Amino acid sequence: MLNKISEFTDYFDAFKLRFGQKNKELNNAYASDELKNTFENDIKPQLKSIELNRESLHAKFIKRKRQLNFVILPIAALITIFALFAGEDGSFLYIIPVSFCIGTGWAYKPALDYVRHYKLKVMPILVKMYGDFTYSLKSNLQANDIKNLAIASNFDYLKTEDCVTGKIDDIGFEFTELTLHKRSKNGSNRVFKGCLVLLTMPFNFNSHTLVKHDHGKVLNWLTKDNKATEKVALENVDFENKFEVYSNDQVLARYILTPVMMEQLLSLLYAFVMKVNATQLECEFVGNKAVFFIRHTENLLEPTWIDQSAFEINALPLIEQELALLISIAKQLNLDLMAARRVSKENNLDSKS
Repeated sequence: MLNKISEFTDYFDAFKLRFGQKNKELNNAYASDELKNTFENDIKPQLKSIELNRESLHAKFIKRKRQLNFVILPIAALITIFALFAGEDGSFLYIIPVSFCIGTGWAYKPALDYVRHYKLKVMPILVKMYGDFTYSLKSNLQANDIKNLAIASNFDYLKTEDCVTGKIDDIGFEFTELTLHKRSKNGSNRVFKGCLVLLTMPFNFNSHTLVKHDHGKVLNWLTKDNKATEKVALENVDFENKFEVYSNDQVLARYILTPVMMEQLLSLLYAFVMKVNATQLECEFVGNKAVFFIRHTENLLEPTWIDQSAFEINALPLIEQELALLISIAKQLNLDLMAARRVSKENNLDSKS
């Protein structure tokens, strides 16, 4: 049963490739010297087998697309026309969209297989450029892991893609692309698409602080969480214009959101807006976790399309930039969070003495 569900999901993912952004804008992405060296020494030896696989899957992809366009869809259209001329009701009209959906998933399945094969061969090498990181096609995050977060949208089921895990100094790091869906009378609605970055700190924040997108006074009040209901007023005007901050501890919230930290969060927001057309960044500090939800519609960490040779390096600089941007969240926040933690400890000790 699970295999059938997995197979259906694969064909649905292949169908979405038909409308996905197959070739991103690569003009502003340039390979670093480190990437060039990694490509020559570590990636290139893998590419011969990847290219053979690409050529085989590309031939199958082209053949299936032709069969879809010149056989399956025309037959579906003819059946529908004959049925209408025979006096049948309009129920036969469903044949065309159903044939298109099923046929597209079937036709694009070889392209999906190539993308996954390329990622499994190349991405583990690329992420090693940044330290002790591992790559997998999906995350092990469960629905309850997300539902326990105050900044997460209300959802019924999730889908993850492209997971990078590892450590930066003493901070645990996990990134995954995330899509959340909510069931409705007409099927389901997508309530979030973007990525999640989860940082596991070597200490506890001892408070619950939310940094939320500023929706305006009314929506801010309606969407605030009961666990962190106190609004925190901060002195950075630019930050206040972009975010609303709530916490159950005003003092500890300010230890986290120092002036430097607020500038870093603004810089991260602007960087994601520029690089991946992000529309929103929100974060939550609770327990020993710092969680970032970045809302965007572009797929990250995508290789070139199946019609381009695997030996082409042109997609890798963009992947390199996206990885660097994601990992920079931990690197940029590390020193300031550690400094804030030390100040908090010192003040707690002073208050007890």
